[in-house]
Amino acid sequence: MKLEEKEIHLADLVLAKALWPYIRPYVWMLVCSTLLVFAGIFFELSIPLLIQKGLDGFILGSEGGGSATFLGFHMTEFKGFAVFFSLVIVAAFVIDFCQTLFMEYSGQKIILHLRCALFSHMTGLPVAYYDKNASGRLVARVAGDIENMNEMFTSVLVFIFKDLVLMAAIFVMLAMLNPGLAFYLFLLVPVILMSVTGFSRRVRNVFRTIRQKIGEINHSFSEGISGIRIIQTTGSKDTFVNRFRKLNEAHFTAAMFQIKIFAIFMPFIGFFGTISTAIILWAGSFKVMSHQMTIGELVAFLTYMKLFFRPLRELSEKFNLLQNALASAERIITVLEKPRDLQRITRKRTRLDTIDRLAFDHVDFSYDGETPVLKEICFDLQKGESIGIVGQTGSGKTSIINLITGFYRPDAGRILINNQAMDAINIMDIRKKTALVMQDPILFSGSIRNNICPPEKPLGGPALKKVLEQANCHFLYDRFKGPDTLLKEGGRPLSAGEKQLVCIARAFACDPDLIIFDEATSYMDSGSEQAVHEAMNRLMHGRLSIIIAHRLSTIRHCGHILLLRDGRIREQGSHQELVKAKGEYFHLLEKETL
Repeated sequence: MKLEEKEIHLADLVLAKALWPYIRPYVWMLVCSTLLVFAGIFFELSIPLLIQKGLDGFILGSEGGGSATFLGFHMTEFKGFAVFFSLVIVAAFVIDFCQTLFMEYSGQKIILHLRCALFSHMTGLPVAYYDKNASGRLVARVAGDIENMNEMFTSVLVFIFKDLVLMAAIFVMLAMLNPGLAFYLFLLVPVILMSVTGFSRRVRNVFRTIRQKIGEINHSFSEGISGIRIIQTTGSKDTFVNRFRKLNEAHFTAAMFQIKIFAIFMPFIGFFGTISTAIILWAGSFKVMSHQMTIGELVAFLTYMKLFFRPLRELSEKFNLLQNALASAERIITVLEKPRDLQRITRKRTRLDTIDRLAFDHVDFSYDGETPVLKEICFDLQKGESIGIVGQTGSGKTSIINLITGFYRPDAGRILINNQAMDAINIMDIRKKTALVMQDPILFSGSIRNNICPPEKPLGGPALKKVLEQANCHFLYDRFKGPDTLLKEGGRPLSAGEKQLVCIARAFACDPDLIIFDEATSYMDSGSEQAVHEAMNRLMHGRLSIIIAHRLSTIRHCGHILLLRDGRIREQGSHQELVKAKGEYFHLLEKETL
Protein backbone atom coordinates (compact mmCIF):
# COMPACT_ATOMS: atom_id res chain seq x y z
CA MET A 1 0.00 0.00 0.00
CA LYS A 2 1.30 3.42 -0.88
CA LEU A 3 1.35 5.50 2.31
CA GLU A 4 0.95 9.22 1.89
CA GLU A 5 3.25 11.08 4.27
CA LYS A 6 4.00 14.40 2.64
CA GLU A 7 5.23 17.09 5.00
CA ILE A 8 4.85 20.64 3.72
CA HIS A 9 6.68 23.72 4.94
CA LEU A 10 4.03 26.39 5.41
CA ALA A 11 4.84 29.95 6.29
CA ASP A 12 3.60 30.93 9.72
CA LEU A 13 1.24 33.52 8.21
CA VAL A 14 -0.28 30.82 6.04
CA LEU A 15 -0.76 28.69 9.14
CA ALA A 16 -2.44 31.57 10.93
CA LYS A 17 -4.76 32.15 7.97
CA ALA A 18 -5.72 28.49 7.83
CA LEU A 19 -6.41 28.36 11.58
CA TRP A 20 -8.26 31.68 11.71
CA PRO A 21 -11.78 30.23 11.11
CA TYR A 22 -11.37 28.14 14.28
CA ILE A 23 -10.00 31.07 16.31
CA ARG A 24 -12.42 33.77 15.13
CA PRO A 25 -15.43 32.80 17.34
CA TYR A 26 -13.29 33.26 20.45
CA VAL A 27 -11.42 36.42 19.47
CA TRP A 28 -13.20 38.49 22.11
CA MET A 29 -11.81 36.21 24.82
CA LEU A 30 -8.33 36.48 23.37
CA VAL A 31 -8.69 40.28 23.28
CA CYS A 32 -9.71 40.31 26.96
CA SER A 33 -6.73 38.10 27.77
CA THR A 34 -4.44 40.44 25.83
CA LEU A 35 -5.73 43.52 27.70
CA LEU A 36 -5.13 41.73 30.97
CA VAL A 37 -1.58 40.99 29.76
CA PHE A 38 -0.92 44.73 29.43
CA ALA A 39 -2.42 45.37 32.88
CA GLY A 40 -0.31 42.57 34.37
CA ILE A 41 2.86 43.95 32.77
CA PHE A 42 2.12 47.39 34.20
CA PHE A 43 1.90 46.06 37.76
CA GLU A 44 4.90 43.76 37.26
CA LEU A 45 7.06 46.63 36.07
CA SER A 46 5.86 48.78 38.96
CA ILE A 47 7.51 46.50 41.53
CA PRO A 48 11.18 47.40 40.76
CA LEU A 49 10.28 51.11 40.80
CA LEU A 50 8.59 50.68 44.17
CA ILE A 51 11.72 48.92 45.44
CA GLN A 52 13.77 51.90 44.28
CA LYS A 53 11.36 54.36 45.96
CA GLY A 54 11.47 52.34 49.19
CA LEU A 55 15.28 52.18 49.25
CA ASP A 56 15.96 55.80 48.33
CA GLY A 57 12.98 57.35 50.11
CA PHE A 58 12.66 55.39 53.34
CA ILE A 59 15.60 53.05 54.05
CA LEU A 60 18.60 55.09 52.87
CA GLY A 61 16.85 58.42 53.44
CA SER A 62 15.14 57.54 56.71
CA GLU A 63 17.41 59.71 58.84
CA GLY A 64 16.13 62.78 57.09
CA GLY A 65 12.47 61.80 57.34
CA GLY A 66 11.92 59.80 54.14
CA SER A 67 9.00 59.92 51.72
CA ALA A 68 8.12 58.44 48.34
CA THR A 69 5.93 59.49 45.39
CA PHE A 70 4.54 56.97 42.92
CA LEU A 71 1.88 57.63 40.25
CA GLY A 72 0.81 60.78 42.01
CA PHE A 73 0.55 59.13 45.44
CA HIS A 74 2.78 60.88 47.99
CA MET A 75 3.55 58.64 50.98
CA THR A 76 5.30 60.02 54.05
CA GLU A 77 5.04 56.93 56.26
CA PHE A 78 6.71 53.61 55.61
CA LYS A 79 3.61 51.75 56.88
CA GLY A 80 1.45 53.38 54.20
CA PHE A 81 4.12 52.60 51.58
CA ALA A 82 4.15 48.92 52.65
CA VAL A 83 0.35 48.72 52.33
CA PHE A 84 0.50 50.30 48.86
CA PHE A 85 3.28 47.88 47.83
CA SER A 86 1.17 44.93 49.06
CA LEU A 87 -1.87 46.13 47.09
CA VAL A 88 0.22 46.26 43.91
CA ILE A 89 1.38 42.66 44.46
CA VAL A 90 -2.21 41.47 45.12
CA ALA A 91 -3.46 43.30 42.01
CA ALA A 92 -0.74 41.64 39.93
CA PHE A 93 -1.79 38.23 41.28
CA VAL A 94 -5.51 38.79 40.56
CA ILE A 95 -4.84 40.04 37.04
CA ASP A 96 -2.53 37.10 36.30
CA PHE A 97 -5.20 34.68 37.58
CA CYS A 98 -7.94 36.22 35.41
CA GLN A 99 -5.67 36.34 32.36
CA THR A 100 -4.75 32.66 32.74
CA LEU A 101 -8.41 31.72 33.20
CA PHE A 102 -9.47 33.58 30.05
CA MET A 103 -6.60 32.11 28.05
CA GLU A 104 -7.14 28.53 29.15
CA TYR A 105 -10.89 28.69 28.50
CA SER A 106 -10.53 30.20 25.03
CA GLY A 107 -7.73 27.76 24.17
CA GLN A 108 -9.81 24.75 25.21
CA LYS A 109 -12.77 26.04 23.16
CA ILE A 110 -10.57 26.51 20.10
CA ILE A 111 -9.19 22.98 20.46
CA LEU A 112 -12.70 21.58 20.91
CA HIS A 113 -13.79 23.32 17.71
CA LEU A 114 -10.67 22.25 15.80
CA ARG A 115 -10.77 18.60 16.90
CA CYS A 116 -14.45 18.21 15.99
CA ALA A 117 -13.93 20.01 12.67
CA LEU A 118 -10.96 17.77 11.83
CA PHE A 119 -12.89 14.59 12.60
CA SER A 120 -15.93 15.86 10.68
CA HIS A 121 -13.73 16.71 7.69
CA MET A 122 -12.02 13.33 7.78
CA THR A 123 -15.35 11.49 7.76
CA GLY A 124 -16.19 13.29 4.51
CA LEU A 125 -12.93 12.52 2.71
CA PRO A 126 -13.05 10.05 -0.18
CA VAL A 127 -12.35 6.42 0.67
CA ALA A 128 -9.35 6.60 -1.67
CA TYR A 129 -7.66 8.91 0.85
CA TYR A 130 -7.80 6.19 3.51
CA ASP A 131 -6.42 3.66 1.08
CA LYS A 132 -3.26 5.78 0.87
CA ASN A 133 -2.90 6.72 4.55
CA ALA A 134 -2.22 4.44 7.49
CA SER A 135 -4.71 4.63 10.35
CA GLY A 136 -1.92 5.15 12.90
CA ARG A 137 -0.81 8.35 11.20
CA LEU A 138 -4.36 9.66 11.08
CA VAL A 139 -4.87 8.82 14.77
CA ALA A 140 -1.68 10.75 15.53
CA ARG A 141 -3.17 13.79 13.83
CA VAL A 142 -6.45 13.72 15.76
CA ALA A 143 -4.81 12.85 19.10
CA GLY A 144 -1.17 13.91 19.33
CA ASP A 145 -1.14 16.82 16.88
CA ILE A 146 -4.31 18.35 18.29
CA GLU A 147 -2.89 18.08 21.81
CA ASN A 148 0.21 19.96 20.66
CA MET A 149 -2.08 22.64 19.28
CA ASN A 150 -3.74 22.76 22.70
CA GLU A 151 -0.37 23.65 24.24
CA MET A 152 0.06 26.43 21.70
CA PHE A 153 -3.32 28.06 22.35
CA THR A 154 -3.37 27.68 26.13
CA SER A 155 0.20 28.28 27.24
CA VAL A 156 2.32 29.49 24.35
CA LEU A 157 0.87 32.23 22.15
CA VAL A 158 -0.25 34.69 24.81
CA PHE A 159 2.80 34.02 26.96
CA ILE A 160 5.11 34.61 24.01
CA PHE A 161 3.23 37.83 23.32
CA LYS A 162 3.43 38.73 27.00
CA ASP A 163 7.16 38.05 27.16
CA LEU A 164 7.85 40.08 24.00
CA VAL A 165 5.83 43.04 25.28
CA LEU A 166 7.49 42.72 28.69
CA MET A 167 10.97 42.76 27.15
CA ALA A 168 10.11 45.83 25.08
CA ALA A 169 8.69 47.60 28.14
CA ILE A 170 11.79 46.70 30.17
CA PHE A 171 13.96 48.24 27.45
CA VAL A 172 11.99 51.47 27.79
CA MET A 173 12.25 51.43 31.59
CA LEU A 174 16.01 50.78 31.45
CA ALA A 175 16.48 53.67 29.04
CA MET A 176 14.48 55.94 31.34
CA LEU A 177 16.42 54.89 34.44
CA ASN A 178 19.89 55.28 32.94
CA PRO A 179 20.52 55.51 29.17
CA GLY A 180 24.24 54.95 29.61
CA LEU A 181 23.87 51.57 31.33
CA ALA A 182 21.05 50.59 28.97
CA PHE A 183 23.41 51.12 26.02
CA TYR A 184 25.60 48.20 27.16
CA LEU A 185 22.58 45.91 27.17
CA PHE A 186 21.37 47.11 23.78
CA LEU A 187 24.66 45.99 22.22
CA LEU A 188 23.78 42.37 23.01
CA VAL A 189 20.31 42.47 21.38
CA PRO A 190 21.40 41.69 17.76
CA VAL A 191 23.40 38.65 18.93
CA ILE A 192 20.42 37.40 20.96
CA LEU A 193 17.99 37.88 18.05
CA MET A 194 20.28 36.03 15.62
CA SER A 195 20.67 33.10 18.02
CA VAL A 196 16.89 32.85 18.61
CA THR A 197 16.18 32.94 14.84
CA GLY A 198 18.72 30.22 14.08
CA PHE A 199 17.43 28.13 16.96
CA SER A 200 13.78 28.33 15.86
CA ARG A 201 14.64 27.36 12.27
CA ARG A 202 16.57 24.28 13.35
CA VAL A 203 14.11 23.11 15.97
CA ARG A 204 11.12 23.34 13.58
CA ASN A 205 12.76 20.80 11.26
CA VAL A 206 13.52 18.53 14.21
CA PHE A 207 9.92 18.62 15.39
CA ARG A 208 8.66 17.75 11.90
CA THR A 209 10.81 14.64 12.02
CA ILE A 210 9.67 13.80 15.56
CA ARG A 211 5.97 14.08 14.64
CA GLN A 212 6.51 11.90 11.57
CA LYS A 213 8.25 9.24 13.68
CA ILE A 214 5.41 9.32 16.22
CA GLY A 215 2.93 8.70 13.41
CA GLU A 216 4.97 5.69 12.26
CA ILE A 217 5.12 4.37 15.84
CA ASN A 218 1.34 4.73 16.22
CA HIS A 219 0.77 2.92 12.94
CA SER A 220 3.09 0.07 13.92
CA PHE A 221 1.46 -0.23 17.35
CA SER A 222 -2.06 -0.19 15.90
CA GLU A 223 -1.08 -2.79 13.32
CA GLY A 224 0.46 -5.04 15.96
CA ILE A 225 -2.54 -4.86 18.31
CA SER A 226 -5.07 -5.55 15.53
CA GLY A 227 -3.04 -8.55 14.36
CA ILE A 228 -2.03 -9.87 17.79
CA ARG A 229 -3.54 -13.32 17.13
CA ILE A 230 -1.50 -13.76 13.95
CA ILE A 231 1.66 -12.51 15.66
CA GLN A 232 1.29 -14.99 18.51
CA THR A 233 0.23 -17.99 16.41
CA THR A 234 2.95 -17.52 13.78
CA GLY A 235 5.67 -16.85 16.35
CA SER A 236 6.57 -13.54 14.69
CA LYS A 237 6.69 -11.58 17.93
CA ASP A 238 10.43 -10.90 17.69
CA THR A 239 10.09 -9.56 14.14
CA PHE A 240 7.41 -7.05 15.13
CA VAL A 241 9.20 -6.10 18.34
CA ASN A 242 12.44 -5.44 16.42
CA ARG A 243 10.61 -3.35 13.85
CA PHE A 244 8.90 -1.38 16.63
CA ARG A 245 12.24 -0.92 18.40
CA LYS A 246 13.86 0.47 15.23
CA LEU A 247 11.05 3.00 14.84
CA ASN A 248 11.48 4.06 18.47
CA GLU A 249 15.25 4.31 18.04
CA ALA A 250 14.72 6.64 15.06
CA HIS A 251 12.39 8.74 17.24
CA PHE A 252 14.99 8.66 20.04
CA THR A 253 17.68 9.92 17.67
CA ALA A 254 15.51 12.85 16.54
CA ALA A 255 14.55 13.65 20.15
CA MET A 256 18.19 13.61 21.27
CA PHE A 257 19.12 15.99 18.46
CA GLN A 258 16.41 18.33 19.76
CA ILE A 259 17.81 18.02 23.29
CA LYS A 260 21.33 18.84 22.06
CA ILE A 261 20.04 22.02 20.42
CA PHE A 262 18.41 23.10 23.67
CA ALA A 263 21.48 22.06 25.67
CA ILE A 264 23.49 24.58 23.63
CA PHE A 265 20.92 27.35 23.41
CA MET A 266 19.77 27.55 27.05
CA PRO A 267 23.27 27.93 28.59
CA PHE A 268 24.07 30.39 25.80
CA ILE A 269 21.24 32.67 26.96
CA GLY A 270 22.24 32.18 30.60
CA PHE A 271 25.82 33.15 29.72
CA PHE A 272 24.64 36.43 28.22
CA GLY A 273 22.57 37.12 31.33
CA THR A 274 25.59 36.61 33.60
CA ILE A 275 27.90 38.73 31.43
CA SER A 276 25.32 41.53 31.28
CA THR A 277 24.88 41.55 35.06
CA ALA A 278 28.63 41.73 35.60
CA ILE A 279 28.97 44.62 33.14
CA ILE A 280 26.12 46.58 34.73
CA LEU A 281 27.50 46.03 38.26
CA TRP A 282 30.95 47.19 37.16
CA ALA A 283 29.72 50.29 35.33
CA GLY A 284 26.92 51.04 37.81
CA SER A 285 29.25 51.01 40.83
CA PHE A 286 31.25 53.87 39.32
CA LYS A 287 28.05 55.86 38.69
CA VAL A 288 26.89 55.33 42.28
CA MET A 289 30.27 56.44 43.69
CA SER A 290 30.24 59.50 41.44
CA HIS A 291 26.64 60.26 42.55
CA GLN A 292 25.33 59.94 38.96
CA MET A 293 22.73 57.43 40.18
CA THR A 294 21.42 56.20 43.52
CA ILE A 295 21.73 52.74 45.00
CA GLY A 296 17.98 52.33 44.62
CA GLU A 297 18.22 53.08 40.90
CA LEU A 298 21.04 50.54 40.50
CA VAL A 299 19.01 47.89 42.34
CA ALA A 300 15.97 48.71 40.20
CA PHE A 301 18.15 48.52 37.06
CA LEU A 302 19.50 45.08 38.06
CA THR A 303 15.97 43.90 38.90
CA TYR A 304 14.74 44.97 35.47
CA MET A 305 17.67 43.14 33.90
CA LYS A 306 16.71 40.00 35.79
CA LEU A 307 13.13 40.46 34.54
CA PHE A 308 14.50 40.90 31.00
CA PHE A 309 16.45 37.65 30.88
CA ARG A 310 13.67 35.67 32.59
CA PRO A 311 11.21 36.05 29.67
CA LEU A 312 14.10 35.48 27.27
CA ARG A 313 14.73 32.08 28.85
CA GLU A 314 11.01 31.41 28.92
CA LEU A 315 10.79 32.37 25.25
CA SER A 316 13.35 29.73 24.38
CA GLU A 317 11.28 27.14 26.27
CA LYS A 318 8.06 28.39 24.69
CA PHE A 319 9.70 28.19 21.26
CA ASN A 320 10.16 24.50 22.02
CA LEU A 321 6.40 24.10 22.39
CA LEU A 322 5.61 26.57 19.61
CA GLN A 323 7.77 24.85 17.01
CA ASN A 324 6.29 21.51 18.02
CA ALA A 325 2.78 22.96 17.71
CA LEU A 326 3.52 24.61 14.35
CA ALA A 327 4.87 21.32 13.01
CA SER A 328 1.62 19.68 14.18
CA ALA A 329 -0.43 22.52 12.67
CA GLU A 330 1.20 21.88 9.29
CA ARG A 331 0.18 18.22 9.49
CA ILE A 332 -3.39 19.10 10.50
CA ILE A 333 -3.75 21.62 7.69
CA THR A 334 -2.58 19.03 5.14
CA VAL A 335 -5.65 17.01 6.15
CA LEU A 336 -8.06 19.95 6.30
CA GLU A 337 -6.96 21.05 2.82
CA LYS A 338 -7.77 17.67 1.30
CA PRO A 339 -10.90 18.27 -0.82
CA ARG A 340 -14.07 16.55 0.31
CA ASP A 341 -16.34 14.97 -2.26
CA LEU A 342 -18.96 17.68 -1.71
CA GLN A 343 -19.65 18.22 -5.40
CA ARG A 344 -21.63 14.97 -5.39
CA ILE A 345 -23.68 15.97 -2.33
CA THR A 346 -24.85 19.41 -3.45
CA ARG A 347 -28.57 20.06 -3.58
CA LYS A 348 -28.27 21.16 -7.21
CA ARG A 349 -28.01 17.51 -8.17
CA THR A 350 -31.05 15.38 -8.89
CA ARG A 351 -32.74 14.11 -5.75
CA LEU A 352 -33.61 10.42 -5.52
CA ASP A 353 -36.65 8.97 -3.75
CA THR A 354 -36.36 5.32 -4.79
CA ILE A 355 -33.97 3.08 -6.71
CA ASP A 356 -35.87 1.01 -9.28
CA ARG A 357 -33.06 0.23 -11.73
CA LEU A 358 -29.29 -0.07 -11.68
CA ALA A 359 -27.23 -0.53 -14.84
CA PHE A 360 -23.54 -0.62 -15.76
CA ASP A 361 -22.91 0.51 -19.33
CA HIS A 362 -19.44 -0.50 -20.58
CA VAL A 363 -17.71 0.57 -17.35
CA ASP A 364 -13.92 0.66 -17.07
CA PHE A 365 -12.11 1.39 -13.81
CA SER A 366 -8.64 1.51 -12.28
CA TYR A 367 -7.46 2.66 -8.85
CA ASP A 368 -4.22 4.27 -9.98
CA GLY A 369 -5.23 5.37 -13.48
CA GLU A 370 -2.82 2.87 -15.03
CA THR A 371 -3.66 -0.71 -14.04
CA PRO A 372 -7.20 -1.61 -15.20
CA VAL A 373 -9.34 -3.41 -12.62
CA LEU A 374 -12.67 -3.51 -14.49
CA LYS A 375 -13.11 -3.64 -18.26
CA GLU A 376 -16.31 -3.32 -20.27
CA ILE A 377 -18.62 -4.26 -17.39
CA CYS A 378 -22.29 -4.35 -18.46
CA PHE A 379 -25.37 -5.52 -16.58
CA ASP A 380 -28.92 -4.36 -15.90
CA LEU A 381 -30.73 -4.90 -12.59
CA GLN A 382 -34.44 -4.16 -12.10
CA LYS A 383 -36.48 -3.90 -8.91
CA GLY A 384 -37.19 -7.34 -7.43
CA GLU A 385 -34.28 -8.94 -9.31
CA SER A 386 -30.99 -10.24 -7.99
CA ILE A 387 -27.53 -10.59 -9.49
CA GLY A 388 -24.81 -12.89 -8.21
CA ILE A 389 -21.17 -12.05 -8.89
CA VAL A 390 -18.48 -14.70 -8.55
CA GLY A 391 -14.81 -14.87 -9.41
CA GLN A 392 -11.40 -15.42 -7.95
CA THR A 393 -9.77 -12.95 -5.59
CA GLY A 394 -8.67 -9.88 -7.52
CA SER A 395 -11.19 -10.36 -10.31
CA GLY A 396 -12.89 -7.01 -9.55
CA LYS A 397 -15.94 -8.00 -7.49
CA THR A 398 -15.39 -5.53 -4.65
CA SER A 399 -14.50 -2.79 -7.12
CA ILE A 400 -18.04 -2.98 -8.48
CA ILE A 401 -19.34 -2.27 -4.96
CA ASN A 402 -16.97 0.69 -4.62
CA LEU A 403 -18.40 2.17 -7.81
CA ILE A 404 -22.06 1.60 -6.85
CA THR A 405 -21.62 3.23 -3.43
CA GLY A 406 -19.77 6.18 -4.97
CA PHE A 407 -16.46 5.61 -3.21
CA TYR A 408 -14.75 5.76 -6.60
CA ARG A 409 -15.74 6.87 -10.10
CA PRO A 410 -15.44 4.92 -13.33
CA ASP A 411 -12.75 5.86 -15.83
CA ALA A 412 -15.04 5.16 -18.76
CA GLY A 413 -18.63 4.13 -19.37
CA ARG A 414 -21.70 5.04 -17.33
CA ILE A 415 -23.47 3.87 -14.19
CA LEU A 416 -27.20 4.46 -14.51
CA ILE A 417 -29.72 4.67 -11.68
CA ASN A 418 -33.35 4.96 -12.76
CA ASN A 419 -32.03 5.67 -16.29
CA GLN A 420 -30.05 8.68 -15.04
CA ALA A 421 -26.27 8.99 -14.90
CA MET A 422 -25.09 8.36 -11.36
CA ASP A 423 -22.87 11.47 -11.41
CA ALA A 424 -25.98 13.64 -11.82
CA ILE A 425 -27.63 12.29 -8.64
CA ASN A 426 -26.98 13.37 -5.07
CA ILE A 427 -24.70 10.62 -3.78
CA MET A 428 -26.17 10.82 -0.26
CA ASP A 429 -29.60 9.89 -1.63
CA ILE A 430 -28.08 6.82 -3.29
CA ARG A 431 -26.35 5.75 -0.08
CA LYS A 432 -29.48 6.24 2.02
CA LYS A 433 -31.32 3.87 -0.28
CA THR A 434 -28.49 1.32 -0.30
CA ALA A 435 -27.56 -1.21 2.40
CA LEU A 436 -24.18 -2.93 2.42
CA VAL A 437 -23.56 -6.16 4.34
CA MET A 438 -19.85 -6.89 4.19
CA GLN A 439 -17.68 -9.93 4.74
CA ASP A 440 -16.32 -8.52 8.00
CA PRO A 441 -19.32 -7.29 10.00
CA ILE A 442 -18.69 -3.84 11.45
CA LEU A 443 -20.35 -3.07 14.78
CA PHE A 444 -19.54 -0.12 17.00
CA SER A 445 -19.19 0.07 20.77
CA GLY A 446 -22.55 0.74 22.37
CA SER A 447 -25.97 -0.88 22.39
CA ILE A 448 -27.48 -3.07 19.68
CA ARG A 449 -30.20 -0.44 19.37
CA ASN A 450 -27.70 2.30 18.49
CA ASN A 451 -26.00 0.00 15.98
CA ILE A 452 -29.24 -0.82 14.19
CA CYS A 453 -31.47 2.25 14.19
CA PRO A 454 -30.71 4.95 11.59
CA PRO A 455 -30.12 8.35 13.27
CA GLU A 456 -32.73 10.05 11.10
CA LYS A 457 -35.33 7.30 11.58
CA PRO A 458 -35.29 5.88 15.14
CA LEU A 459 -37.42 2.77 15.61
CA GLY A 460 -39.85 2.21 18.46
CA GLY A 461 -39.99 -0.97 20.52
CA PRO A 462 -42.43 -3.03 18.36
CA ALA A 463 -40.83 -1.92 15.07
CA LEU A 464 -37.33 -2.71 16.33
CA LYS A 465 -38.44 -6.10 17.62
CA LYS A 466 -39.95 -6.90 14.20
CA VAL A 467 -36.68 -5.96 12.49
CA LEU A 468 -34.71 -8.24 14.80
CA GLU A 469 -37.13 -11.11 14.17
CA GLN A 470 -36.86 -10.67 10.38
CA ALA A 471 -33.07 -10.81 10.71
CA ASN A 472 -33.18 -14.02 12.83
CA CYS A 473 -31.77 -12.19 15.86
CA HIS A 474 -33.77 -14.28 18.36
CA PHE A 475 -30.53 -15.04 20.22
CA LEU A 476 -30.46 -11.46 21.51
CA TYR A 477 -33.54 -12.20 23.62
CA ASP A 478 -32.49 -15.74 24.56
CA ARG A 479 -28.94 -15.09 25.76
CA PHE A 480 -28.59 -11.32 25.97
CA LYS A 481 -30.63 -8.23 26.85
CA GLY A 482 -32.32 -7.75 23.49
CA PRO A 483 -31.69 -4.40 21.73
CA ASP A 484 -30.18 -3.00 24.94
CA THR A 485 -27.28 -5.46 24.79
CA LEU A 486 -24.02 -3.54 25.09
CA LEU A 487 -21.24 -4.34 22.64
CA LYS A 488 -17.55 -3.83 23.21
CA GLU A 489 -14.84 -3.19 20.65
CA GLY A 490 -15.15 -5.47 17.63
CA GLY A 491 -18.74 -6.47 18.47
CA ARG A 492 -17.80 -8.63 21.44
CA PRO A 493 -19.34 -10.82 22.89
CA LEU A 494 -21.21 -11.82 19.69
CA SER A 495 -19.94 -14.58 17.40
CA ALA A 496 -19.17 -13.94 13.72
CA GLY A 497 -22.56 -15.27 12.60
CA GLU A 498 -24.43 -13.29 15.26
CA LYS A 499 -22.65 -10.09 14.28
CA GLN A 500 -23.60 -10.67 10.66
CA LEU A 501 -27.25 -11.14 11.61
CA VAL A 502 -27.17 -7.85 13.52
CA CYS A 503 -25.73 -6.20 10.39
CA ILE A 504 -28.61 -7.63 8.36
CA ALA A 505 -31.01 -6.24 10.98
CA ARG A 506 -29.36 -2.85 10.43
CA ALA A 507 -30.05 -3.22 6.73
CA PHE A 508 -33.70 -4.06 7.46
CA ALA A 509 -33.99 -0.96 9.65
CA CYS A 510 -32.74 1.27 6.82
CA ASP A 511 -35.45 -0.14 4.50
CA PRO A 512 -33.18 0.08 1.42
CA ASP A 513 -34.12 -0.25 -2.24
CA LEU A 514 -30.72 -1.73 -3.13
CA ILE A 515 -29.05 -4.37 -0.96
CA ILE A 516 -25.45 -5.55 -1.51
CA PHE A 517 -24.00 -8.63 0.15
CA ASP A 518 -20.21 -8.87 -0.03
CA GLU A 519 -19.15 -12.39 1.02
CA ALA A 520 -21.72 -12.17 3.82
CA THR A 521 -21.51 -15.86 4.76
CA SER A 522 -17.74 -16.35 4.78
CA TYR A 523 -16.08 -17.98 7.80
CA MET A 524 -19.36 -19.30 9.27
CA ASP A 525 -20.50 -22.68 10.49
CA SER A 526 -23.40 -24.35 8.71
CA GLY A 527 -25.96 -23.36 11.38
CA SER A 528 -25.04 -19.69 11.30
CA GLU A 529 -24.86 -19.73 7.49
CA GLN A 530 -28.38 -21.11 7.24
CA ALA A 531 -29.74 -18.41 9.58
CA VAL A 532 -27.95 -15.72 7.58
CA HIS A 533 -29.29 -17.10 4.29
CA GLU A 534 -32.84 -17.04 5.61
CA ALA A 535 -32.45 -13.43 6.74
CA MET A 536 -30.85 -12.50 3.42
CA ASN A 537 -33.76 -13.99 1.46
CA ARG A 538 -36.28 -11.97 3.49
CA LEU A 539 -34.25 -8.79 3.00
CA MET A 540 -33.88 -9.35 -0.76
CA HIS A 541 -37.61 -9.77 -1.35
CA GLY A 542 -38.93 -6.98 -3.59
CA ARG A 543 -35.56 -5.19 -3.73
CA LEU A 544 -32.64 -4.89 -6.10
CA SER A 545 -30.01 -7.31 -4.79
CA ILE A 546 -26.35 -7.89 -5.55
CA ILE A 547 -24.62 -10.88 -3.96
CA ILE A 548 -20.87 -11.31 -4.18
CA ALA A 549 -19.60 -14.72 -3.14
CA HIS A 550 -16.80 -17.22 -3.45
CA ARG A 551 -19.08 -20.18 -2.81
CA LEU A 552 -21.46 -20.79 -5.70
CA SER A 553 -24.10 -22.23 -3.38
CA THR A 554 -24.67 -18.69 -2.09
CA ILE A 555 -25.70 -17.25 -5.48
CA ARG A 556 -27.25 -20.22 -7.32
CA HIS A 557 -30.78 -18.87 -6.66
CA CYS A 558 -30.00 -15.43 -8.15
CA GLY A 559 -31.86 -14.57 -11.35
CA HIS A 560 -28.64 -13.61 -13.13
CA ILE A 561 -25.01 -14.57 -12.41
CA LEU A 562 -21.84 -12.84 -13.58
CA LEU A 563 -18.51 -14.68 -13.54
CA LEU A 564 -15.55 -12.28 -13.46
CA ARG A 565 -11.95 -12.98 -14.31
CA ASP A 566 -9.22 -10.37 -14.76
CA GLY A 567 -11.79 -7.59 -14.50
CA ARG A 568 -13.98 -8.84 -17.35
CA ILE A 569 -17.29 -10.69 -17.47
CA ARG A 570 -16.34 -14.09 -18.84
CA GLU A 571 -19.69 -15.81 -18.43
CA GLN A 572 -23.22 -14.70 -17.49
CA GLY A 573 -26.69 -16.17 -17.24
CA SER A 574 -28.83 -18.09 -14.77
CA HIS A 575 -27.45 -20.99 -12.74
CA GLN A 576 -29.07 -23.53 -15.03
CA GLU A 577 -27.83 -21.81 -18.18
CA LEU A 578 -24.26 -21.64 -16.93
CA VAL A 579 -24.32 -25.28 -15.86
CA LYS A 580 -25.57 -26.34 -19.29
CA ALA A 581 -22.84 -24.32 -20.98
CA LYS A 582 -20.24 -26.40 -19.10
CA GLY A 583 -17.78 -23.53 -19.04
CA GLU A 584 -15.70 -22.04 -16.26
CA TYR A 585 -18.70 -21.72 -13.93
CA PHE A 586 -19.49 -25.41 -14.38
CA HIS A 587 -15.92 -26.42 -13.52
CA LEU A 588 -15.93 -24.21 -10.41
CA LEU A 589 -19.18 -25.85 -9.33
CA GLU A 590 -17.67 -29.31 -9.78
CA LYS A 591 -14.66 -28.39 -7.64
CA GLU A 592 -16.93 -27.03 -4.92
CA THR A 593 -19.02 -30.19 -4.73
CA LEU A 594 -16.02 -32.51 -4.47
